[in-house]
Amino acid sequence: MRAHRRCSLVVSGRNVMLDTVLDRGEIESVLEGMCQGSLYAFSDTINQGFIALPDGVRVGVCGRAGCEGDRIIGIYEISSLSVRIPHKSRDIGDEVCSLLSEFSRVEGVLIYSPPGVGKTTLLRGVAKKLASGNWGGGREPLRTVVIDTRGELAFSSEGEELCLDVLSGYPRRKGIEIATRCLNAEVIVCDEIGDYEEAMSLVASHNCGVPLIASAHAGNVEQLLSRTGLRLLHEAKIFGAYVGLRRDSLNNFFYDVSLRKELGI
Repeated sequence: MRAHRRCSLVVSGRNVMLDTVLDRGEIESVLEGMCQGSLYAFSDTINQGFIALPDGVRVGVCGRAGCEGDRIIGIYEISSLSVRIPHKSRDIGDEVCSLLSEFSRVEGVLIYSPPGVGKTTLLRGVAKKLASGNWGGGREPLRTVVIDTRGELAFSSEGEELCLDVLSGYPRRKGIEIATRCLNAEVIVCDEIGDYEEAMSLVASHNCGVPLIASAHAGNVEQLLSRTGLRLLHEAKIFGAYVGLRRDSLNNFFYDVSLRKELGI
């Protein structure tokens, strides 16, 4: 929803323009309704560009930023909202779980693709399979910790049989530290890694012998490893494989697997 512009929907990867046009006041009214009348209660995440709603729904918030130095202290004159509705976890992820098994649960797996292809959906499926043992013909469940920084990764993770802990709203760096030091994790799952400081934390957790399954934005392996933080993780041998994700017009997933030991970069 964009103020004074036509609203749009993303359907099967296509942008469908609607006839509805909202003004700025209507956009702000919608946001206030989503926040149940209390924008202040959501101010911390609004300053990070989003609000998290029940059932894994995330709403991107765009407007004019008020800053103190490099720190955003408020978002004003809201101009657009981007509502992201998650999919229920499908029965996917066997391929990624099997890669983890090949590495004797020492090295992890990094999933990459451009935005909107389905990295988060795949991570949900992988976390449920690992926590239930429902992969590779049936195995023992692993103590799986999901770091759900934005309140969407753990959506549809219900199930009494799951050996699963969820750190909801934690910064990734702090979540990784707690998962390794306090929750006795056997595997950690988190979304959208990439910056240098996070990479340093991941290197520290890897030294504790806990593999990571994570995702990052990139179109190919070369683009992925051109980022400073991800290059650091590659050189530290954090990930044993990089899995490129694609989907066809029927919403089927396809994987392009690159093993770290086979990469000449």
